[in-house]
Amino acid sequence: MYKMILSDLDETLLVNHHVPKMNQDAIHQMKDVLFVPATGRSFPMIEDILKEIGTYQQSHQYSICFNGGLIVENKEAQILSFQGLSFEEAKLLFDWGEKYHVCVMIFTLDHCYLFRAEPSEIERKTVQKAAFSVVDEYNMDFLKDAKIAKFLYVKPDMDYLKSIEKDLPETIKQQFSISYSSYRYLEFNPLGVSKGAALKWLANYLHIDTKDVIAIGDNYNDVSMIEMAGLGVCVAGASQDIQDISDYVTTVDYDQGAVKEVIEKFIGGGNGK
Repeated sequence: MYKMILSDLDETLLVNHHVPKMNQDAIHQMKDVLFVPATGRSFPMIEDILKEIGTYQQSHQYSICFNGGLIVENKEAQILSFQGLSFEEAKLLFDWGEKYHVCVMIFTLDHCYLFRAEPSEIERKTVQKAAFSVVDEYNMDFLKDAKIAKFLYVKPDMDYLKSIEKDLPETIKQQFSISYSSYRYLEFNPLGVSKGAALKWLANYLHIDTKDVIAIGDNYNDVSMIEMAGLGVCVAGASQDIQDISDYVTTVDYDQGAVKEVIEKFIGGGNGK
């Protein structure tokens, strides 16, 4: 019997940054199965989403943020686990980023800082209701004492982002967990941080066997949880290599109710099968 579903947000659960009614209804009809957002976003950025799925400020309901760097119990945003980057680690990536002519984005626990901000990213953060600041000077020294959660290079060009990863020294590649999301982000987390590791941590915390967990995603930062879960699912629009490692590929894409499909097929109107 499945006891928990982890779902990515962008290009999986959400349509235009909101949970469509078809997915809301399917989630609300589940009984005795936890529904846990697993996202690269910060916790404050998903509060409206938690309201839409009915888990906002609820005890014994959970969220995974920053690709697994933060695990929260939703009631009063209680932090259960946090793994962030040191200032020195972020500064190393920041200095390398100067040569790549990309927007650089640094997340602290409750704020997002954009360097070389592109209008499209400013618009995206505004729509996502993120607490963010555009920093005009390419200097991050003011974050020396901040709790840095995640670091990103931003460009809506996956080929270029992949060329950056290839260009980075092996010493950097071996120092961080590197992933891609939303076809515009090259993301860096502390080594060992991933959605899959967070799935395992939360399952152990809740005394749930990972075989009783479903994970739904669409992109490369979802691969670890798709592989870790008892049932790893990707939406129909995912790239072929992600489909190949998934146990199930939905028949419809995210904007047509892929999450609803998974719930109806594997959970039904009640307990997991």
